[in-house]
Amino acid sequence: MPNRPLIIAHRGNSLLAPEQTMAAYRAAAELGADMIEADVRRSRDGVLLLMHDETLDRTTTGAGPVADLTWAELSELDAGGWFGQDYAGERVPCLDELLDFAEEADISLCLEAKGATPREQRFVASAVAQELARRGRLDRDVVASFDHEALAEAARATPGLRLAPDRLPERGPSRAETLIAQARRIGAEIIQHHHADLAPAAVKATQEAGIAIWAWPATSEESIERVHVMSVAGLMGDDVAAMVRVVDRSLT
Repeated sequence: MPNRPLIIAHRGNSLLAPEQTMAAYRAAAELGADMIEADVRRSRDGVLLLMHDETLDRTTTGAGPVADLTWAELSELDAGGWFGQDYAGERVPCLDELLDFAEEADISLCLEAKGATPREQRFVASAVAQELARRGRLDRDVVASFDHEALAEAARATPGLRLAPDRLPERGPSRAETLIAQARRIGAEIIQHHHADLAPAAVKATQEAGIAIWAWPATSEESIERVHVMSVAGLMGDDVAAMVRVVDRSLT
């Protein structure tokens, strides 16, 4: 029987609420997530905010690159109406809002550093790390990125930072030896892996070597069950309720 994995809400409970909004984060906590995954970018004037895409067009009433607008301008955008009228008026949150909520809700965070250039991703990763250190959350939260060098630089500058790199390349089959090497090269004890490309043997060997695998973004119950029976250490997906159901069934 699989052990209980971390249940990680991908961009919040984004199946039923607009991704990367406080509504999605609140729903994730209420439904039983252990951790919220969120993407961090910078506004033109340097405010750390939560947005997956490089541009505003898909999930807000704005257009063009996120980095072209100030925080004051971004704060005026509707980030929920695209998802449904019930969420019209939801705003783009800043990182401080999510951190405040995480402390109130007693929930952990996986913060993925985003940026249009490697230099920007390095800056964001380091800035997030510094904020986690300032708030005393280094033992609870993690910083993630596909840019492993950005994570390594952030960890050097902020001792005690926990890293959760996304495996490279993003898609395709993988071998345990590669996963272990990628994680160990930057001092990470976690590696994130697309759920569809995971095989039981790779999960077993990687985790026996002390590297936890977090599978993402398994959202249908079938896909959640498939990776859960491999005993991955973390289940990340858009439907928190479905992840909770699958995990609870396996423990009864």
